[in-house]
Amino acid sequence: MIRRELKPGRDYEVMDDVLKRGDAKELARQLSCSPQLIRSWCRAPETADDFSTGKFGPLARLRTLIAMVKDDDGIPDRAFPIGQYIARQLGGVFVPLPLMCNGGDSELMNRVSDVLKETAQAIEEVRAAWCEKSPGKIDQNEGLVCRNEIDEAIGAMVQLRNWLDEKENKS
Repeated sequence: MIRRELKPGRDYEVMDDVLKRGDAKELARQLSCSPQLIRSWCRAPETADDFSTGKFGPLARLRTLIAMVKDDDGIPDRAFPIGQYIARQLGGVFVPLPLMCNGGDSELMNRVSDVLKETAQAIEEVRAAWCEKSPGKIDQNEGLVCRNEIDEAIGAMVQLRNWLDEKENKS
């Protein structure tokens, strides 16, 4: 069963923001479906309580798939390739956020600072390998360590940005 989202930015609102006037016909042609179906993805889905003309669209279906994996495993890790695939299609990256530390604001900032220092060290090691030790070459282990540190740094920075957003909204 497809669950309804309760937060702002629901899937049908996202679809409504993305699809421009006239897109429904072209997308329907490409997907071999009706323009009415495409337009219905931009309206609230029908429930037992109301008579909306919306339908659950592709984003709702992805959300349901991810929720199913999370329910099965207790964590969404197995669904991460979906995020990575979508991010690549959009020219971006998907990096899972690390677990929030419960030690308070100072601990969060210390953790972010430590992660960035470790990332700087990993980047320096790759720079030294590429430019000095074996110019123009990086071994698999050096690349793997650096990529992991970069992903951890991205996650820590997003966590800090989310923390800032939360604190600004409270003041």
